[in-house]
Amino acid sequence: MLKFKLHYDKDVEEDWLKKMCLDGWAFKKFFLGFYTFEKCEPGEFNYQIDLLDNWNGKKDDYSAFMEDTGVKVIDQWWRWVYLRKRASEGTFEMYTDVDSKITHYTKIKNFFKVALVIEILCFFMELLAAINTGHYIFGIFAALLAVISLAILEIIWKCNWRIEQYKRDKDM
Repeated sequence: MLKFKLHYDKDVEEDWLKKMCLDGWAFKKFFLGFYTFEKCEPGEFNYQIDLLDNWNGKKDDYSAFMEDTGVKVIDQWWRWVYLRKRASEGTFEMYTDVDSKITHYTKIKNFFKVALVIEILCFFMELLAAINTGHYIFGIFAALLAVISLAILEIIWKCNWRIEQYKRDKDM
């Protein structure tokens, strides 16, 4: 089965993949919003999504390490890695202690901060083109980039919120 869905929140995406598995569909492949699924026993797998520290590094080492722990690397899209583990092997949580969760969400927040700067620069370029040329198509692209920027800003805000929550939990 092939499904198209755009996710910009990895936690929401993980929950969706788990729900699909509970409905009997195991995640198999991802490319630009297109998810490929295959039939499985309902609830057979648990999923996690991780953000690699760099995207040109030692992916093979990462995959080998994960497989040694019983985790299968399903797919990778740029720095995002899709992982699964059989539910029969117990719970699957990549980051279990507060410090590692804070580090993980800080890494995601910083990743999206860079994306936000790029989107804002593109937005202003499109806006200037719309103003200078008077062509509405540039205005449409500027509006689209503004929406994308707001979505990225929401991700950064959610990451900040989670980090602050974990810091409060740590201080208790």
